[in-house]
Amino acid sequence: ARLMKWLGLTNQVTVKVYHGYGHPEQIMVYGHVLRLSPLPRKKYHKSFLRNTLALLRLFMVRPLEGVSMELEWENKVYHSTSDKDGFFRFTWKDEPPLPKGWSEVLVKAKINENIITQSKGYIYIPYDTQYGFISDIDDTFLISHSSNLRKRLFVLFTENARSRKPFEGVVEHYQLLSHGNTTPDA
Repeated sequence: ARLMKWLGLTNQVTVKVYHGYGHPEQIMVYGHVLRLSPLPRKKYHKSFLRNTLALLRLFMVRPLEGVSMELEWENKVYHSTSDKDGFFRFTWKDEPPLPKGWSEVLVKAKINENIITQSKGYIYIPYDTQYGFISDIDDTFLISHSSNLRKRLFVLFTENARSRKPFEGVVEHYQLLSHGNTTPDA
């Protein structure tokens, strides 16, 4: 147990719910159910050893297959099952009008109808006036040196989510894009 804590791992079943999204034709939420996973990081240091350990922890996972998954949203319940990689997916069509903006969902993992764990997630339904932008992170708004393996590995092992730097002006650029073609009340 001490080693697990020192490594920043937990062997408690965990549900990781990724941000979902939707529109009138389809709503989607994805996630993983894991029996071994990293604990959320509480401190960020600019230390090669700590950042390397944090990176390695992301690969120290054990999925949980065949778990019944249940999602609650807008007073409705949807069902799914985790696959061999612990991955689950909910997709459904709901009746308009859909609530615009962020909505909370609750995802439960169940074995023999008993809830073993649950986690909150969020679905984003865009306003009718908004554009959608899909972008990766590396060398789009965070400096990563993707074309130079030596520099890329240096950033990977020495930086973390808090210390990596964005390109100058990119934060404001994406903020302006997110408000594009909207009204102040939206």
